[in-house]
Amino acid sequence: MIRCDKRTTAMIAGLILGATWNAGAIQPGAFKKHELDNNFEGGYQVSVADINKDGKPDAIALSTSPSQLVWYKNPTWERYAITTQTKDNIDVAPRDIDGDGDQDLALAYEFSLQNSTAGGKVAWLECPDKPESSQDWLLHEIDAIPTSHRVRFANIEINGKPVECLLNLPIIGVGAKAPYYAGPLKFVAYHTPPSWAPFIIDETLEMAHAMRVVQWDDDASDEILAASATGVQLFDFDPSQKAFKKQQLGEGHKGQRPAQGSSEVAFGVLRSQEMRYVTTIEPWHGNEVVVYEIGEPISMGEPRFVIDTELKDGHALACFDVEKDGNDEIVAGGRGGEKALRIYQWAAGSAEWEICVLDKGNIAASGIFISDIDQDGDQDIVAIGTSTHNVVWYENIWDKVAH
Repeated sequence: MIRCDKRTTAMIAGLILGATWNAGAIQPGAFKKHELDNNFEGGYQVSVADINKDGKPDAIALSTSPSQLVWYKNPTWERYAITTQTKDNIDVAPRDIDGDGDQDLALAYEFSLQNSTAGGKVAWLECPDKPESSQDWLLHEIDAIPTSHRVRFANIEINGKPVECLLNLPIIGVGAKAPYYAGPLKFVAYHTPPSWAPFIIDETLEMAHAMRVVQWDDDASDEILAASATGVQLFDFDPSQKAFKKQQLGEGHKGQRPAQGSSEVAFGVLRSQEMRYVTTIEPWHGNEVVVYEIGEPISMGEPRFVIDTELKDGHALACFDVEKDGNDEIVAGGRGGEKALRIYQWAAGSAEWEICVLDKGNIAASGIFISDIDQDGDQDIVAIGTSTHNVVWYENIWDKVAH
């Protein structure tokens, strides 16, 4: 196998096309593909939640242009509209916001990278009692920060107890313009209703494309990983100061703007190595899949470890334990080039990341979400394709093919 370091990244294409797999390595046959929709134009983000309260996880899909927000009913995958009131949708996050037992949605919309002085609305959509027959959920506006780009929920320790908050990460600062998008953005959180009172997380990031809510330590608060022009930052809430501390974890790609920094971020664990890691796509909408090892000693030889350079317009990234062996794999995809989803697996024996092409040419992956869709105990992949106009569930059947 080829070790993917600075000397050998140019050889990765050969590894993908003609690898000899080690025993136990993940093969494409470890996943069964189910196309939920092959006519969803311009797909951008996907999520999973039990929308109709039947105990089954449903898929949620969003597109920016044309503006669409829909859900698919598990297991028949009928498609239902959620709203027709919004335009230029950019991100969605499910949560029971009003505490009535069903899954509502936070939504960022009216997004335009070309207009950093207007739009950027954030609202929540109230799930109706019968979502199959209600095609336009009640919309409650929360705020508007130009270029609001990612919304997520997190628990923040306030006055000694965890409080659920909605995070809002704009992609660029107010007034920032192409090609350099210079200027800091306002990263905020909102107390959940009734107040939706905002408080500042940070006002130093620039070109922040993605965030990930994680459990980094043993306190009551979630932590936040952000991917920006200056790499990867960790935000950790300090209850004593009632403010977030920022720590640099990864340096990012050292290019010229906008081809700089980190674009997507995820968090994984290798139990066999007693190691945590952060993985990224770099630079902005970039071609590299990168791993930053957290802790000492560094098993991979260097703090910033490039494991692939063959993505094009990289835009989808996650970590999950395919085989339930305690070691998280990485799944990444791009919207351009070969339009592929790839899985990266750490092989301790050879100290290498092996690459498995899960799907090639059929999914221009803009977003992915990890969930146990069929409730069989294995984590599956739901992906959305932009130019391929599809929403896909990749069923994890590793247990069936490995024995």
